[in-house]
Amino acid sequence: MTVDAPVPDRADRAEVTAALAALHHAFEDLVVRGLESSGPRDVQRLEALGEELARAGASFVAGKLAEVVRRVRASDPGAARALLQAQTTTRVLERVLSLDAALESFGGPPGEPAALPARTPPAVDSAALVPVLEELAALAEGLVASGMTTASAATKAKLDATFKEASRMKLLRLAASLRYVGDELARFLADSEQFSPRRLAFFLNRTWLISRGLLDAIQKKDSAALARLLWSAAPTPIAKLTLVVVGVLKRSLLDGSAAFEFRLRVAAAAGAVPQGAKLAWSCVFGAKKGVPAEAFLHLPQAQRFMPKILLDPTEIVVTDAAVVLDEHGAGRLMLGPKSTVKPGPKLKTWDAWQAWDPAAAADRIRRHPISPLDLEVELHEEVTLVEWTIGAPTETDARPDHVVYPVTAGGRTFDAIATRGADGAALRDALDAFRKPKAKRPPLFGLVHYEMARLVLQPLAVFRDAGPEFLMIATDKIDLASLMKTLDFTH
Repeated sequence: MTVDAPVPDRADRAEVTAALAALHHAFEDLVVRGLESSGPRDVQRLEALGEELARAGASFVAGKLAEVVRRVRASDPGAARALLQAQTTTRVLERVLSLDAALESFGGPPGEPAALPARTPPAVDSAALVPVLEELAALAEGLVASGMTTASAATKAKLDATFKEASRMKLLRLAASLRYVGDELARFLADSEQFSPRRLAFFLNRTWLISRGLLDAIQKKDSAALARLLWSAAPTPIAKLTLVVVGVLKRSLLDGSAAFEFRLRVAAAAGAVPQGAKLAWSCVFGAKKGVPAEAFLHLPQAQRFMPKILLDPTEIVVTDAAVVLDEHGAGRLMLGPKSTVKPGPKLKTWDAWQAWDPAAAADRIRRHPISPLDLEVELHEEVTLVEWTIGAPTETDARPDHVVYPVTAGGRTFDAIATRGADGAALRDALDAFRKPKAKRPPLFGLVHYEMARLVLQPLAVFRDAGPEFLMIATDKIDLASLMKTLDFTH
């Protein structure tokens, strides 16, 4: 499934991105309420946004919106599919604009994307797969048509069943999207304050897009499209890895669950993994209300190590593990039952882990083939900013759960984000401290992704003389005895 979305002139970028942000909100409202419940005001809103985009040069997207308006007014059963197609086209345009803005910021000239690597599609049982895909596509279109207000426990059960079937058939990309849709539906049915229309609309569209794309590829016997949609990298076993932790990303939810992602660098080449390669390792903990997220780092993993050792300024030695690398040479560390994770010697200098090359970042962006399946955070860059300044936090209509600190370095402005909730308190406190007039601001390490033509920065650490200080990790002492009494391991 291909989408052609011409790029408006750069002068119109701000106007287009503002219209796209409003359009995303309109899509989210319609997906939650359902097209069958939409009224004249909803249709007029889409029509006005389409006219605004047409004036700014995004006539292709405007045409897709006009088709949605026409079908909704005619009570056409194909209106839901038209909306999902418009949502897909809109997403492609947003990615084009965002990567174009990033290239401009990093000083890279526009260029042709790299050819997609040749991949062999896994063997699929088309006879068994087609009915599952048709049911999923119809389910997504039905939910968009009727909205969440008609969903029920039976709808959730159906989603769960299709998730298990997709997992059994090793449709991992599709299964992941279905899981997110199911999670958001469960939150909606439970009237949870954690329900996110944004996540629901995005992953429902992604589920539909993968389903329709696979059906199209099977019908046309397009092995290249099948390979792209079904591809998953095989892990490479590694006997021993020496790693350095340069940043930690923390996520915690109101239900008490928490996840940590450790950003790693390879200190010594090992097999197919070169020195300096960028890896990530994640750990997830189930909901335990009243327990600070950092407390989970004191609990042993299946490999009998406590993740808190990864916060120490030492090398980390890992044995009997595996690595999955992407086309850029970065990837994920995977631990198995026999893996070991132990601290190595203390590092005396961290200079080698602070380099960042904007020209290389521009080259990666230029070579990236844009797809409506792109996640913003998938194409990210690890950056280290020196001689940086930071301004006062502001709110953003696009993400009301975030506050944004403008960070300037090297003639570029980044939108540094921190969540508004308790899980973002440590980061907000750290960033506020750096705003003080006499504050020392060591080199700042973080992840940058490209969203709505902005450079969005997730600050993770600053490099002090003794090593990295992890900005998202609260430094409060953990009372282990009280923690063990609080946790109930029977559930």
